[in-house]
Amino acid sequence: MKKNRSTIIIVIALFVIALFFYLNNSHSTIKKELRDFAVEDTASITKIFLVDKKNNQITLERQNNHWTVNNKYVARRDVINLLLKTINRVRVKSPVPKAAEDNTIKSLAVKSTKIEIYKNDDLIKTYYVGGTTQDQYGTYMLLKNSSCPFIMEIQGFRGYLSTRYFTNINDWRSQIIFNNSLNDISSVTVNIPTKSGKSFKILYLGNNKFELHDFKNQNVANFDTLSVKHYLSYFRRINFNKFVTNFNKQQKDSMLACQPAYIITLEDINGNKKTVKTYNKPSEMQTNGKGNEIEYDPDNMYAFINNDQDMVFTQYYVFDSILKNIDYFLTKK
Repeated sequence: MKKNRSTIIIVIALFVIALFFYLNNSHSTIKKELRDFAVEDTASITKIFLVDKKNNQITLERQNNHWTVNNKYVARRDVINLLLKTINRVRVKSPVPKAAEDNTIKSLAVKSTKIEIYKNDDLIKTYYVGGTTQDQYGTYMLLKNSSCPFIMEIQGFRGYLSTRYFTNINDWRSQIIFNNSLNDISSVTVNIPTKSGKSFKILYLGNNKFELHDFKNQNVANFDTLSVKHYLSYFRRINFNKFVTNFNKQQKDSMLACQPAYIITLEDINGNKKTVKTYNKPSEMQTNGKGNEIEYDPDNMYAFINNDQDMVFTQYYVFDSILKNIDYFLTKK
């Protein structure tokens, strides 16, 4: 009896092991070149090209220690890293059932994003990223010159991958406005049009030596050097929240014609200048919790960056550290 029980247990164990290997190698009979989507060495990737069926095109290129978008803007490091991780970890979940192959290929022909991956000038991988499976846990993909579509996944990730291959340029662009360490800064000028007498300019002379100028560009004799140093350190990372996309050109031009709340210009040691203009954002609420009228949004404001080419939302939570007037630096008596 015991011998029979042991035999049954062994048979069951062997069956489970065989089933495991079958499930994990069920598509191993498919030619490797038809299911070889992943790129193992993503550090060698120098360029990625994405294009959708509406001909929205994104070119991502590695430039020393950062990536660029369409050879014009700095790319967001987080989304670049996510795409590279996806390119590395994407795996075949299962082949598309034979009965559904034709419809899947037709769907990919109508709605998909093509990705080309380059190492130096060599194109090393091209495939098409389509929609999601009905259960939302797989993504349809097809290698170039293949007629065998697959359902793809990243092991351990429950969800679909198509949203990682996007072609909206604003979603790829870095949200950093200022990213300057103290030793990178030559000067910071803050103009407050509504209170011009509170405007100021800080010059960093190196070796912890600073000058503070008032709105008439005259030297201020007594000021708190430590406050100045702390203030300049805040320019290490100032980001905006997102691009304003619901304003047309006429609306943007109309706002630019209004008086800004602040105009902040940073010049670095190489003579490069960045200017941001901030504007109060009308509140969407009529009153606050105490019944008082609210004219402007207490949390967010508008800003223009990149020589007034881009209008963005910014948060006071981020910007408050650099929205100062000259009184902030004056020695208290």
